[in-house]
Parts: sequence; C-alpha cells; structure tokens
Amino acid sequence: MQPRSAVTGRELRSIVITTLLVTPSGALSPGLLSASAIAVGVYLGAVGGLVVALGHMVFELPYVGLLVYWAERFNRVLRKLEKPLALLTLAAAAYFAAGLFETAAGLLWGTGDTSYGVSVGSTPTQAFVAGIVFTGGNPYFLAWWLTIGLPLVRGAASLGARGFAAMYLSHVWIDYAWLVLLAAAGGGLAGIPSLYAALLVALTLLLIVFAVDVALRAFTGKKLLPF
Repeated sequence: MQPRSAVTGRELRSIVITTLLVTPSGALSPGLLSASAIAVGVYLGAVGGLVVALGHMVFELPYVGLLVYWAERFNRVLRKLEKPLALLTLAAAAYFAAGLFETAAGLLWGTGDTSYGVSVGSTPTQAFVAGIVFTGGNPYFLAWWLTIGLPLVRGAASLGARGFAAMYLSHVWIDYAWLVLLAAAGGGLAGIPSLYAALLVALTLLLIVFAVDVALRAFTGKKLLPF
C-alpha cells in the first residue's frame, strides 16, 4: 500500500470518478433493500429510508474495509456461504412480507391490524434491522463488491486510508440518497388508503419475488429475474 504522502489529488479524483460511475449498477438496481425502503417509508417517511441506509452502511462499511485487504479470501468464503445466506434472505423477506400483507388486508377487507404501529418496518429499529439483514444476507450484494466493485476495492487498497475514504464516501452518499428517495415515495402514498393498500400488496409480491430469485441463483444457478 502506498504511503499517504504518495497519494496525489489526481489519483483521488480518479477513484472518485470511477466510484460515481460504478456505484449506480449496484445502488440503484431493484432488490430487497430498495423494496424494504419503500415499505418502511410508508410508515416512517423519508426518515425510514435514512435508517435503512444506516443499517446498510453498518454492515457494508466494515465489509468493504476488510475486502481492501482480503478480497480473494472473502471470495472463497462467500462461495461456501452462498446457500445459507440465501436462506436467511428468504426467511427475512417472508417475515417482512407477512407484516406488509397483514396491514394491506386490514385496509382492504377490514381484517387484521390497520394501526400500522406493530407492522413490520413500522419502527426505526425494524427499519435498521431490515437494512442490515437485506445487506448482509444477500449473497449478490456481497458478490457485487467482489466483481463489479472490485476496481474500487483495488483502487482504495493502492491509495491507503485517504483513497478508501474518498472511494467509500463517493459510494455511500448514493445509497443514502436513493433509499431516502424511495422511502419518501412510499410515504407519499400513505395518506391514500386504497393506493396505500395496493402499494403494500405490490411490495409483498416484490419482496417474495426478489427473495426467491436470490434462492434460485444460489441453489440452481438459474434466475427468476432478468437483471
């Protein structure tokens, strides 16, 4: 690793630009984290997206930091853990989807709980946990950093602590902005009961589809979704 004094402004600008170009392929792609941010936003508004993003970062930051030093070792471990992680993601998505569907049923048919207070994703703690679980339990998020994101990891490794800080800050603000935007969109529909219920049903289905896709890829090598 280069000594700090060897890092130039041009090198830092280069890794920032590379990060800004590469990050959207992961941060803006549809998936469990995005769907959970919309769902949490229904209850907590834009702040819910901020909390989901915080949970995401709590797992991602140390993971990426360790990858800077041990990318190849993590790749071998990830291949061994792919199936257990996929099962964890499937179970978490099922639990989250059940809470959303219960609230939707209460709105549409007058059954179940409609207070939103006990629904999954309705509290900051649940939003935070969702951010962690749908990040750390998703083998394809983990693999993204070992494949598409690998140039960012290598660039940070070559530029030391300043390079890592420049790379990660250039990456993570996009995560925050995107998840807050999605949560705000979900919150905007919360005051219209019929649209609110339809959104919850749609999110329930999306969570299940995304989770099944993760499991299929891990266990069969096939995929349900084209992206």
